[in-house]
Amino acid sequence: MALADMRRQAEHFLRVAHDIPQCTGCGLVAVGDDVATLFLNLAVEMPTHWQAQGSAPNGVLPTERVEVVLGRDYPWRCPSFSLRKDFPRDLAHLTPGSATLNPSPCLVDGNLDEFFHQHGLLELGIGAIVNQMGIWLGRAAIGNLMNAEQGWEPVMRQGLPDRLVIDADFARGQVTNRSGCVWLATKYMRSDVIDGRPSYLLAAHNEFAAAVGDMAPFPFDPGGETRYSGITVTALMWPATGAVTKHVLGETIETLDDLARRAGEIGCGREFKTFLDRLERRWQRRRSETVFPVAVVFCVRRPFPLMGRDSAVEMLPYLFEIKVPEQRRSLFGGPRGKGVVPVEQLDRTTPKLLRTLSAAPQYRPFSLIGCGSVGSKVAMHLARAGGDIRAVSDSRDLRPHNMARHALARPPLPWPKAFELADELSHLGQQPVASVVDVVKALRTPQDRLRIAPPGTATLVNSTASKLARQALSMVAPADLPARVAEVALFGRGRGAFVYHEGADRNPSLADLHAVLCANVTAKERRLLFDPEFGLAQIQIGEGCGSLTMPMTDARLSAMTAMATEELVQLAANNAADGDIAVGVTAPDSPSTTWRRLTVPAFIEIRVEGGDWTLRLAARVAGMIRDDIANYPGVETGGLLIGSCSSLVKTVTVVDLIEAPEDSRRTPTLFVLGTRGMKGRIDARFEDSGRSLLDVGTWHSHLAEQGPSPTDRTTARQVAAERSPPAILLIATPTTYHAIMHQEAR
Repeated sequence: MALADMRRQAEHFLRVAHDIPQCTGCGLVAVGDDVATLFLNLAVEMPTHWQAQGSAPNGVLPTERVEVVLGRDYPWRCPSFSLRKDFPRDLAHLTPGSATLNPSPCLVDGNLDEFFHQHGLLELGIGAIVNQMGIWLGRAAIGNLMNAEQGWEPVMRQGLPDRLVIDADFARGQVTNRSGCVWLATKYMRSDVIDGRPSYLLAAHNEFAAAVGDMAPFPFDPGGETRYSGITVTALMWPATGAVTKHVLGETIETLDDLARRAGEIGCGREFKTFLDRLERRWQRRRSETVFPVAVVFCVRRPFPLMGRDSAVEMLPYLFEIKVPEQRRSLFGGPRGKGVVPVEQLDRTTPKLLRTLSAAPQYRPFSLIGCGSVGSKVAMHLARAGGDIRAVSDSRDLRPHNMARHALARPPLPWPKAFELADELSHLGQQPVASVVDVVKALRTPQDRLRIAPPGTATLVNSTASKLARQALSMVAPADLPARVAEVALFGRGRGAFVYHEGADRNPSLADLHAVLCANVTAKERRLLFDPEFGLAQIQIGEGCGSLTMPMTDARLSAMTAMATEELVQLAANNAADGDIAVGVTAPDSPSTTWRRLTVPAFIEIRVEGGDWTLRLAARVAGMIRDDIANYPGVETGGLLIGSCSSLVKTVTVVDLIEAPEDSRRTPTLFVLGTRGMKGRIDARFEDSGRSLLDVGTWHSHLAEQGPSPTDRTTARQVAAERSPPAILLIATPTTYHAIMHQEAR
């Protein structure tokens, strides 16, 4: 910016500020091509008797001179404000800095530039920021920059060039009633040179470094020759329970001597001295030309909890450098000597932090089967919301064509999907067990079941889209797999999704829920679920190599999987005794999506006489049977059973009925099912269900508590001769059910 332009901007700022009532005077201090320095005299609101005395008890004056600097980016950037050099430093909302420099206040909780431009007009922005400076001074005068109801406000460190990433909950968890100190293993990386020295990014791990002992692993490592990073330590120290620091500490630390005095002020003087002594002994027989950063974190006890925290321990991090060359005289032979700088503390990525940022509740633990496109997205959604993922399982490798829709982007060399996903989840604070297993086989052995769903797993999520996996998960006994099982799948090339959550004691199971959905689909769902136009396609992924997949964009898959995950967590959180189905379908020409839910009560389990099969009768169908019996009092009635069957688990699942046709005969002792129009109705029901629901037998009622009659057994034998088993005859008595089938001896 030219000198004339900078002067024009400065004069404009002063004209606007002059009209603000709290401004009693203002002027231009200096102006150049890139910067203009102004001053404002601001009247400070305080009790009149303090004004008469000439200052507030803490040293704030009735009129404070504030320096304003317009930088080269003004007015795109907000001006900076600073106070007189001897302004009291033991106040909240002051940024760290040397005692030789003017202190700077923190005026807003957020982005200062956005605050400055929130009203659009520059004049309004100047008025808003000057007014905010006046409010800050008034609160400073009466000691109201923070209070116990809001919580203790930590020293402002945002924007400092050096940063320490640390698990704050783990660090606070080390604080005991007695004073103490622990060393944490810490990775570091050198960054840009600022004010003649490099800045550092440090990441402390939740593992201890050896503070003493020549035989213990040495906690410092300069790293490789081709990178500017290595291993150092973070010293975490805290005072005894009674050492509560009730006042704000002026952040003017510049040397190790300053840091030692600060340690004494908060009750850690002995611990800090011991730390330096041990650091010296650790390097006594070693030499290195590397300059190592070392972090110190004081865990200061405050009189009430910090803002947004459930702890009254404030963490104050600092950094200094050590260098141990040949013929050394001190650890501090580096370019900065005993210089110390304050450090910005950032919370390590943990599930708790992610839950807070997501405004999400604490979910009960999940494990996942299937680490493909849908499974990886579900896992990442859960982890980013702070969920607890105990295990991920998949039998296949992550290959180049998976990059079209997978949550991970990886080099072309194949590697197991489960391992890759577990590695990605580790960056979000997760530690899942990764297993490369075929779930259908693995569910048969206790040790593999524990790998798939480790102890503590509340919900096991199947995202494989495999019918065999669904069947295998449906047949395993609850005692062998205590976790509730859920399923997430997409259909209709990403325009639809369903979520199943089984009932208590695996009743209804995933297989039951799928049969119920097939029996109750809407017209739109039916087309997307069963029309080949929206089904799988063979895609060439190499010469002579193809993949049977459902073509869709990553955006579509991601959007639908995200909504399905929202449904999943709600169903898992409810953990109702009944089973649940959630189905979502998007509009054909917009992203609008409609979801509906079906609650599915427990099925009635009936042992089938004459074979080793079990009939599972949906509660809704049982109600339909009882309604039909009530409509025909004094006579036997009946109809056709619609459902699915599985020879793998020897189960017939009944989810619907077809009413008896008009030519059926009902008498007090006999029901004869008619045939008029029945074949067409059976075929239509078969097609409507995507060819998944069959006529699996017939049902009829008995007026008394009587099991199968000789006539029933003869009918069962005749039906078995006409069609492949199983062909069920279900008998409904006034209070219970009987099921029979005829199976020829082998």
